[in-house]
Amino acid sequence: MMDDYLAQRKRMQISQAEIDRRIADAPFGPTSKKWASRWLSAESWGQVGLALFDLPPIVERAENDLLIDADGKEYVDLLAGFSVSSLGQCNKEIAEVIRNQAGTLVHYFDLPHPERIKLAERLKEISPTAGGDSRVLFGVTGADAIELAVRAARFYTGRPMILTAFGDYHGVTYSTMALTGKGGMWAYFYPVLPHCEGVGYFPFPYPYQSPFGRPPAGEDDQAWCLDRLRDYFEYYFRSKESPYREVKGGITNVAAFVVEPFQSSAGYILPSAGYLKLLRRLADEYGILLIVDEIQTGLGRTGKLWASDWEDVRPDMLVTSKALGGGLPLSAVVARADILEAWGPGAHVSTQAGNVLACAAGNKALELLTANGFLDKVRADGAYFEAGLTALAKKHPLIGHINARGMYIGLELVRNRDTREPAPDEAGFILKECVREGMVFEKGGYFHNRFQLIPPLTIRRSTIDRALGIFDRVFAAAERKFGR
Repeated sequence: MMDDYLAQRKRMQISQAEIDRRIADAPFGPTSKKWASRWLSAESWGQVGLALFDLPPIVERAENDLLIDADGKEYVDLLAGFSVSSLGQCNKEIAEVIRNQAGTLVHYFDLPHPERIKLAERLKEISPTAGGDSRVLFGVTGADAIELAVRAARFYTGRPMILTAFGDYHGVTYSTMALTGKGGMWAYFYPVLPHCEGVGYFPFPYPYQSPFGRPPAGEDDQAWCLDRLRDYFEYYFRSKESPYREVKGGITNVAAFVVEPFQSSAGYILPSAGYLKLLRRLADEYGILLIVDEIQTGLGRTGKLWASDWEDVRPDMLVTSKALGGGLPLSAVVARADILEAWGPGAHVSTQAGNVLACAAGNKALELLTANGFLDKVRADGAYFEAGLTALAKKHPLIGHINARGMYIGLELVRNRDTREPAPDEAGFILKECVREGMVFEKGGYFHNRFQLIPPLTIRRSTIDRALGIFDRVFAAAERKFGR
């Protein structure tokens, strides 16, 4: 068994020869290649950058929607630091706040300061939590906040089970990895698996590639998918034998749903309409808490402040991070007051939680994100980008499906639009060529055939046009190469 493990581990490893090849073949200038050599001589080869790209650009500076590498080459930024830099790279107003705060107070442990208190008050005002009054709990990263939310849910309910959707991404720490159905990631936790006890999984209602199969002729993909999920839950909760207390509708040992309203790392996938409403109904019926992970979908990414606003659903707990700190590490849980008041002082602590600089930047970020007309512009510019992609789809049959809300845009590449056969090789080629042409974005999806387009919410239309032009050229090259 150990021999099998060692053989498998060797297959997972990357060699020095492969590192050298990637650097030699990279479409970067000599200065970037020197930096790449230094980087990979100093840091672990388990880098996410070596999984997302053959070799990521060595970015030296940036401005709004453009990245500039160490050789001065520009890249259209369709990553925005994975939605962290939602207000544009090096946002001048946020940078000014950080400079001013750095001369006053930088750090005060996990203790109160004016910027932290103001940010907590503002989060209470703008978060759609259910049940009236709410409280805020600060963390550092998104995974940190998810752990806190799960711990609070189990403590409050006295129940062990957490339900999440296959394909959701909630972090890759030992605690959160059990909630993350990220393909291939669990293998790196051998021989001690993530703490998966007390976690159950259900299919995500992904209409275009439905886990329940294609609907009968004449039936709508979205409705069919959601109906099958409803059947699944009715079966899941049917048991009446449990040591846990009875609640309205039956007996359950489930503490909470922990869900992304849209699946981000899985490919920027929109679920069947009504998904969150179904979970809210089940949560109310069985006394389960609804925890919505808005780490990537929240704070304007979808054209509304929160993705849950699209269905007018009020979660019991909302988790936010990424864009919250204006580029600095910061996360928060906003929950019903009775949930976060169920435990006593000392229940949670983190050295960097609610960091002063991050909270100051966060207050400015929320001011900008909630300014009058800002989200209207995000929706309008997102519609402009979507229209351009739709026009490209008429020319390029590799584009099988587009889903978009605001600046939350996903593309699905297929070899055949009728069968919806995924096109992972074509997707890999296109990403590599787009980097060569000067554009970066993430490739993901259940079948490695989806593009997640995550531009800054402040992206200019001229930059959108530039992105569309690159896509047009590279899709044409892919279709010539693969005979599509």
